[in-house]
Amino acid sequence: MKGTELIINFIEDKAYLIDGFPLSFDQLGLPPVAKIFRSPAHWIVKVLNYRAAEKRLSASVVAYKFGNIDFPKHQTELAETLQNIASVTFNNIDTEKMLATLRGQDRMIINTEPIEPDIFIALAEEASQSSIESANSKVIVLDETFFVAINDLKFRFGGVAFDHHFKGYNKSIELTIINYELREEFDAVKNYFSNALKTKKIQVVAHVEIDNDAITCMRAQSKEIDSIDKKMIDSVRFEFVREATRKKLKAEVDKTLFTMDEYFESLTDKRLQANAFYSNENELFEDLISITQTKHYKHLRFLSSQHTFHIMKLRFVLKPFSFLFLLEGKRHYHIVWETIDTKEATYVWHTDKDLNMLKMTLRKIEDIINVIKVQGKIAYLNANEDSFQRIRHDYSELIDGFIKWKGELENYLT
Repeated sequence: MKGTELIINFIEDKAYLIDGFPLSFDQLGLPPVAKIFRSPAHWIVKVLNYRAAEKRLSASVVAYKFGNIDFPKHQTELAETLQNIASVTFNNIDTEKMLATLRGQDRMIINTEPIEPDIFIALAEEASQSSIESANSKVIVLDETFFVAINDLKFRFGGVAFDHHFKGYNKSIELTIINYELREEFDAVKNYFSNALKTKKIQVVAHVEIDNDAITCMRAQSKEIDSIDKKMIDSVRFEFVREATRKKLKAEVDKTLFTMDEYFESLTDKRLQANAFYSNENELFEDLISITQTKHYKHLRFLSSQHTFHIMKLRFVLKPFSFLFLLEGKRHYHIVWETIDTKEATYVWHTDKDLNMLKMTLRKIEDIINVIKVQGKIAYLNANEDSFQRIRHDYSELIDGFIKWKGELENYLT
């Protein structure tokens, strides 16, 4: 479905990707200002991603149009999928064009140039001179520069939103500042953006026009939000990972092996939300080995490339910080334990290619690692299990220790 152009028809307070299956504006993540379309409208959107498990469609808006139109043939052929969509997220809603389609084909005032604080007086004088009034309507012009705490921002797909009371106007208005690099998942880690921006507040320049209680023009800008780019997001992500590796687990947690989600759920700091940056364990793994001083970089890279993600999620061990990989041989599954920054050898366990046996072996390995952490490795090594091997790392400068290690490991992968 990626790359496909679709039609979304809007009728009053409902949206349709397919006839007979309405979506609410909340399901589309539209701002609260979008309450009802005064006349039918449609948007042309391009699919960026479709997550079947979440029934979520990500899209960009290509065009904003008045009136409803028939769904194209390729869209009706997707009816079985589209009728089950639970949410649609947009990465680039144009607030002004959205407001235009909300009002229908009535007159709408739109500022196309960026707002600067020093033009507010000119705008006010222009509004006064032109007396934007008629017998039936009066336009209220609100211009203001103010500060908003970053903690009060709501991160959305393509920007941030917040409520503000303008001087001389008795209702709260939700404003949106556009930045297409932002996503709603960042809301859980906005304190990291505060650190990156080196401020707890942003300065906002806002302009709103209201006609008969309907917002006809809205614009809000902030140099701080504009400065958030991919480079800053990367730095925030790396800081997030560094802090995650230093956090303590809740006292009541009695686990040794964690999936990514289990690990972040078990941290004492609820602010840490893995889905702010990562959709799977492999993405987190890549960052972990990039920012840590790992002694086993090549080894971990190789194991990650061989890991069977479709059978088992990557497992994390916190002390010592390490990973549990699943490698698949012709006759056996092989579970490999490798650390990031200790000189501990690589541990390899083997089990039959049976999922029930694999689950039992994982539980057994968790118990083994607990024993090693408490009693040390000697007691376990003396048990000398037949289904277990230990591969030592060679740190000598005379030979390539990785090649030697890899060759020995591959001999066990039956």
